[in-house]
Amino acid sequence: MKFGEFPLSQILGAILVHSVLLPSGNLKKGRRLSEADIKRLSDHDISYVTAAIAEPEDMMEDEAAGHISAHVSGDHVSCAEAFTGRVNLYAAEDGVLSINEPGVNELNHMDEAITLATIAQGAIVHRGQLVATVKIIPFCVQEKTVKRIVAESEQALIVIRPFISQKAVMVQTLLGGTAEKLLAKTKKVMAHRLNLFGVTLQDDFRCGHEEKTLATFLENMADGAHDITLIMGASAITDRRDVIPAAIIRAGGEIIHYGMPVDPGNLMLLAKLRGKWVLGLPGCSRSPKLNGIDLILSRICAGLNVTRDQVMNMGVGGLLSEYPGRPQPREKRPQPREKRSKNIMTPSKKIAALVLAAGQSKRMGRENKLLLPYGQGTVLSHVLGQVNQAGIDDIYVITGHEKELVEQEIRKNSGVAIYNDLYEEGLSTSVKAGIAALPKDIDAVMIILGDMPNMSADILRKIMAAYSLAQGQSIIIPTHNGKRGNPILWDADFFGDFDRLQGDMGAKILLNDYPEYITELEIDSDGIFLDIDTIEAYEGLKK
Repeated sequence: MKFGEFPLSQILGAILVHSVLLPSGNLKKGRRLSEADIKRLSDHDISYVTAAIAEPEDMMEDEAAGHISAHVSGDHVSCAEAFTGRVNLYAAEDGVLSINEPGVNELNHMDEAITLATIAQGAIVHRGQLVATVKIIPFCVQEKTVKRIVAESEQALIVIRPFISQKAVMVQTLLGGTAEKLLAKTKKVMAHRLNLFGVTLQDDFRCGHEEKTLATFLENMADGAHDITLIMGASAITDRRDVIPAAIIRAGGEIIHYGMPVDPGNLMLLAKLRGKWVLGLPGCSRSPKLNGIDLILSRICAGLNVTRDQVMNMGVGGLLSEYPGRPQPREKRPQPREKRSKNIMTPSKKIAALVLAAGQSKRMGRENKLLLPYGQGTVLSHVLGQVNQAGIDDIYVITGHEKELVEQEIRKNSGVAIYNDLYEEGLSTSVKAGIAALPKDIDAVMIILGDMPNMSADILRKIMAAYSLAQGQSIIIPTHNGKRGNPILWDADFFGDFDRLQGDMGAKILLNDYPEYITELEIDSDGIFLDIDTIEAYEGLKK
């Protein structure tokens, strides 16, 4: 590939390296230059541009990425269409990610032009989830380089181990005063957790928290038609000689490992009884949040063996409570991604609007800016009217300050009110309350500020039309003259990260983590900036 500054006479069919700003419309980088493009450049007295010119022995970036991704993807992994030298790899089934780590490292050392990045080894993944990406760095590479890498590197470096349909039983031990409400909650949480891994919770038994009693109970049920036994103790396991491990040994079982370098989840017990898995659960298992038991259960439910060494090797990345980016187990969506992303807009895409209307309008004095007169109603009713006109059926409005008055405006505009009782603690609480309330089948959400009356239905429609997973356009940000505005559209895969927000943090704080998924959409309107924070801003808007 030739790379450098070339005269116009040499760039027909070349790739433009840097965007060129023209009064008649910009030529963006990555564009293959046509005769019409060259004429436009000439008409504006531009004689040279920086370009990449492919040579006969070269392979273009998209074709190269396609070859490499097909080579490294294994069972139950699907490859998306190449774009800008990138191919994203997605899980085709719910399961556990298995990566040939030495093979990935070897491939990444073979040529600096070709890269392969994955999510964490052993990650719990769901159908349609991004698991890896192949990226070709330059615009093209030599064909012989691609062929050499395919010939010399290992195949199927990335594989999904699907969850296997299994059955489980749970035993909850009792001490005096154990609340039935706690037992019922534990059963509900565990049934949901197991369901995410393709496992049915058949029974929830109760037993006294005594070694002999529990041992007899386990021995009598050992030959039942179940695959996994879960034991939730009334008291935490504090030693290998404690009630639960001692009862397993007494019943004829073996302890594989006690404890794990994962937090929350340290007090996990892994055992077997008559060839079936038995898990002594840590107290954190009563919570639906990710904890150590998920790392063990997911592997068992994918039909993988779990050894003492594997458990002891989970320390790196095991501090789950301090790792907010770790994906939470999610219910799988009703349609696989590859079907949802064929077109820019299809009926199967459910895009919700999340309108933030809980604030106290402190800078407005006594007035609630959302309820000020505007158009035929109020500021908020005008915004909600634009959302309705954009064709969005799922509209969720977060309320807080002056809840009853705000809800009156919501009822006029076919929205669903969600009260945030923590609204005084900042914007982040409203965002998190809204995300938590969205139905599981929502594919993406636009987070809309309730005090932006110049945001139009047309702007909203353009943002929705730009959403395309097939092209890597998962986060859509409207811009005007190069400056970013609101609202921002987020794909559902990012919803788990909203838990990281605190205080008055808005979701924009998360954008730095995902530059490769962001699409900036130029909008011919400054309506994406204007909000009303002061009486002066409101009076200026009316004029």
